[in-house]
Amino acid sequence: MFNRTLERRELTFHLEQGRNVLVLAPRRAGKTWTRDRLADDFRALGWITVLCDVQGMSEEAEFLRHLCLEIEKQDGLMAKAKGRARQALNQFFSRDSGGWQQALTQMHWASFARALVEGLNERGVRTLILVDELSLFIAARALRDPRAAKDFLYGLRALAHDYPNVRWLFTGSIGLDSVALRHNIGGALVDLHHYALEPLRPDVARVFLEHLAADGLVLRPFALDDAGFAHLAAELGWLVPYYLEILAHELRPGGPPAADGRPLARREDIEAAFAALLHPDRRRHFVTWEEHLEKNFPETVATALGAILALLARQPRGERFDTALTALGRPPHGLDRRTLNDLLCILVADGYLETVAEEGETRYRFRSGLLRRYWLTYHVD
Repeated sequence: MFNRTLERRELTFHLEQGRNVLVLAPRRAGKTWTRDRLADDFRALGWITVLCDVQGMSEEAEFLRHLCLEIEKQDGLMAKAKGRARQALNQFFSRDSGGWQQALTQMHWASFARALVEGLNERGVRTLILVDELSLFIAARALRDPRAAKDFLYGLRALAHDYPNVRWLFTGSIGLDSVALRHNIGGALVDLHHYALEPLRPDVARVFLEHLAADGLVLRPFALDDAGFAHLAAELGWLVPYYLEILAHELRPGGPPAADGRPLARREDIEAAFAALLHPDRRRHFVTWEEHLEKNFPETVATALGAILALLARQPRGERFDTALTALGRPPHGLDRRTLNDLLCILVADGYLETVAEEGETRYRFRSGLLRRYWLTYHVD
């Protein structure tokens, strides 16, 4: 269940039906792991699979160079390429000093990409190209040149539309749809099937923890009773394998032995594990959440987003919109209703926050109770 079997089956269905897919999920939700397993699934079905990770890139040339190198890894693919694809690959892999830079100078990136995908399309064997962190690439490109980002995204849309033997699956740790809307390029995504990779259901999360403890995958095996798991799930909130596993590694059970001899993890043991994860030497587990705000938004926007998160971190139940507007509408932030609404939408799309309905009202709160505790520890005065 925690191997994302259902999700992989659903994604396989959509791709085999001819749809190109955008997988939306926050950081640490297991997108890359699921992508890699899905690639294995499609190899077993006889497809060519090309894996690309474009995190840290912000130029079309970098993207295409990486795509070319991944295509080269496919056995015999270069030898069987014909026409413009053969020409493009010959240019790219030339032993001349110019190499790939020369190839991309002589042929516009869009033409170069079209030649490569056209070659894959003509193979007679279906191809799946899986691109990880496309949203980060588009966000970085848009910060430097919004027009270039728009051209690139619409260029990818054309490739996905024109070559039906080549399927595309895009993933990203921030909402590509929200990035596209911010830069007025949302129309490039209308043909993609949006698929949300959700956290594990509580029953599946409990089975996952049981698997870790029973199979000796944690240093200190433990047992959880109903009350212990309920407390863990309520405080963690966002039940994804990554954070469940690091929490399990921190657990030091001190309760009486369960039926199988493993000691019970009590409420105080669970709280101690949460505290251990907030120690300064564990900040690596959360740094990507901080870096996203710093790297992918203008300074004024990043500051406003940080102010919203600091406000909501103080309240485990979150805040109503009007309450947040009252607090953040005053100096030094001075956010108006429209701006606050837009910023909250960004934080929801990028996985920091969620909306919950309580007693007839909508509240905004941290999606992850652990991330809320971290933000409260390190980002609230």
